[in-house]
Amino acid sequence: MPPAGDRLHKLRHDLSNPLSAILAETQVLLLSPEKYDAETLSSLQQIEALARRMRQMLQDIAT
Repeated sequence: MPPAGDRLHKLRHDLSNPLSAILAETQVLLLSPEKYDAETLSSLQQIEALARRMRQMLQDIAT
């Protein structure tokens, strides 16, 4: 079994890539807020906020 540090690094890497895609795609959608109703816009903003929070959590566990 690899050391805990190696597993943590792999976990962080494996989660960062799809999380970056989620954040990027959400931000692209938010570039045109007029296209969405209030509920959808609110949901996209929540996804963006949660993705940012998860990214910060991943950065925090690396230190």
